[in-house]
This record gives sequence, structure tokens and C-alpha cells, in this order.
Amino acid sequence: GKHPMAPHQLAEVDRRQPVVKMTLSDPVVESPVSSRMITLQVRVESAPPDATHSLPSGIRDVRLFRNGSLVKIWHGEANPETLLQIQVPIIAGTNRFIANAYNDANVKSRDARLVVTGAKSLARKGTAYIIAIGVNKYANHNYDLRYATQDAQAFSGELKEKQGQLDAFSHVEVISLFDKDATKDNILGALHLLAGTSANAIHAGAPEELRRLEIAQPEDAVFVYFAGHGTSAKSHFYLIPHDLGYPGQRDELDQDRLNMILQHSISDEELTQSFEGIDAGKLVLIIDACNSGQALESEERRRGPMNSKGLAQLAYEKGMYVLTASQSYQAALEVDQLGHGLLTFALVEEGLKTRAAVVSPSTGDLGVRDWLEYAAQRVPKLQQTWVSQSRRLEHGNAEASPEFLSSASQEPRVFYREDSPQVVIAKIPTKP
Repeated sequence: GKHPMAPHQLAEVDRRQPVVKMTLSDPVVESPVSSRMITLQVRVESAPPDATHSLPSGIRDVRLFRNGSLVKIWHGEANPETLLQIQVPIIAGTNRFIANAYNDANVKSRDARLVVTGAKSLARKGTAYIIAIGVNKYANHNYDLRYATQDAQAFSGELKEKQGQLDAFSHVEVISLFDKDATKDNILGALHLLAGTSANAIHAGAPEELRRLEIAQPEDAVFVYFAGHGTSAKSHFYLIPHDLGYPGQRDELDQDRLNMILQHSISDEELTQSFEGIDAGKLVLIIDACNSGQALESEERRRGPMNSKGLAQLAYEKGMYVLTASQSYQAALEVDQLGHGLLTFALVEEGLKTRAAVVSPSTGDLGVRDWLEYAAQRVPKLQQTWVSQSRRLEHGNAEASPEFLSSASQEPRVFYREDSPQVVIAKIPTKP
């Protein structure tokens, strides 16, 4: 019955904004620019002391965007006067660069803006990379699954076929990490190769196909799909790879043994760090695992550019699409009669193989947003159908109560920014 109190009074927040300026390192003689790489200089100055504040405003977390997508974050505090320099690729046509920073109170500066026009000679078809990860066979067989590998195979195979029919990319590269190849090192190594953040991303025993990955470019698309175990712990989500680090029985799992699994798993923080460096124009992450919705939790439930941390914040800044199989503490189910997990069945068997998810019947174009939204809305209905049928088989013609169906419902989560880049996933013709 007490009145809630604001943790901070707005009048007391330090609203002094750092000053950000951005220029090209070398004067551009030609316009449009025919060089693929340009060098930008970002100069940031702290707001000076004033009558209310005895110290400068401080500078932290400088960001650079190209055409609305995050290219680089310089994390942490910066000096009162900082000059940052970076080489970035540009595309044919308009390249709108924005740089900004935050003060010590996490108040954003005004945006510095710069427009660079790329020459027509820079036009290129990108590559679509599909990283398909599925784990049926774990190092500890007590954790084996039935359909995760088949789900990953079905997803990558059908998506490659549909993207090939569109001819939107120069080629589609599928990297399959199944069972023993779906280790933490291999999964993170694939993401690091796309980001170009590590020269030693591949270890000696890694699958040879990882070497087909190159640093992602602005015209490229990256699809990452994971099917396997996931768990939530300490307000974080973890993908559990093949090498889960625990050899014992599932019913003997205690906190110490769970910590062994977490140490071998891939946390949402590691996913965030890995995706941050990928400079692809289109990014899609799909996680078909239990508790996967926890990956989208953060300190702030608002999804705006307020300098919060986490995968949801990064997805917002990248213009990235994220679909998780369940809410924070729900199971992601496999169904024998379907031969798939529910999420993958909705995405592939219905979403890509039929017109069920197509919103524009006249064109047959299936956009990524409609595709993911369809799966998120379809999965609870699919589950309720199968739960009802199972109960009728077990209990004669007895119907499941609405309350029971509601409590059993698996609800995927889909996240994207309203102006995230639109991607046509497939063109699905009308059947004669």
C-alpha cells in the first residue's frame, strides 16, 4: 500500500552531453567514392564543468552506425578529449554514418552525422551464411535429444533452397555443426570468423567447412540457428553445446555440477560479444532450446538506445531479428508425430513449405518478420492441439480444460526493431 518512489529524480540527472564530431580521415577528392574501405575519425569531447558540476561530464561507450546498423562500440570510459579512428567498408549508394557517446550518467550525446556516397562500381551481391547447429548426441548421453539435429538439417536445407530460388545473393554458404562438431569452441569460432575478431578462431581439430567462412560484409546476411539444450541461471541464458562438461546422471545434478555445465556452455553475454563484431547488413538468430527467452532479458525491459547491456540491446542497435523457442523459464518441446521440435515445424514445414505464413498472397513473398511472427503465434496452437490429442488417447474422449492447455502452452518470443532491414526469405508460388 505504499507509494512507489522513483530511484532518481530527473532534475538531479547530469544532462550535460559530450560533443561528438565525425570526419573522413583523408579529404575525398572523388565523389562518389570508389574505394571499398574508408577511414573515419570520431572526435569526442567531454562537456566542461559548470555551476552545478565541478567535474567534466565524462565520456563512455562511443558508438558508430552505418545505415542504422551498429558497426562498432568503443566500450568503457574515454579521455576528456578522444580521437578514434576506424576503417569501415561502404556500399554502393548512400552510406549514412552516425556516431554518438554517453556521459557518466548514461545520457546520450547529440548524433554526429556524415553521408558518404559509394560509386556504382562497389555494387556486389552478398553471401548468405547459414550456421546450423544441432545436438542430438551429447558427450553425456543422459542429455541426448531426438530431433535437434534433424531440425537443424531441415532448417538449413529448406532455407538454402528458398534463398537460392530468390537469387538475391551470389551464393548461399551452409556451415553445419552437428553433434560432436557442435562444441563451444566451434560455435564461437564460426561467429568470430564472421566478425574477423580472431586470427586463431579455428583450432586444429575443427571441421574443415569452417574455413569457408569469411569476414561478413554489409551486403551479406547471416542466419544462425541452434537446436539443443538451453538453461537459465543467475539471470542469464546458456546454450549447452555437445561438450557440456558434466558426466553424471541428470537426477544427481546439484548447484556445483550445474556450474560445471555453465562453465562449458555459451552464455548470452558471449553471444552478445560474438555478434557485436559481425558487420552483416542482415542478421537473424533463432534459438530452439528450453528457457531461450531468457536471452532477451536485460537490466532494462525498455528496448531503446539507453546504453543498457545484453543481447536485446545489441539486436536493437544491429537491426537484428531474434526468435527464441520459449519464454524465460519454459520448455521447448519435441513431438514424435511431427518429427521436429514445435518451433522448427512451424518455421520449416509450415512456414517455408506452405503459404501459411505469407501475408501478401498476390506476390507470394515471405518476409523475415512475417515468418518469425507466424512461428511465434503458431507454436502455442500446435502444442495445444497435440496436448489435446494425447489426453484423448490416454483418457478416452476426455477434453483438456482451457486452464490446463493455457498452463502447458509454449510461447516463443520474437524481437526486432520496427525499422529493422526487411529480408525476403522465400517466394512461395500459388499451387495450381
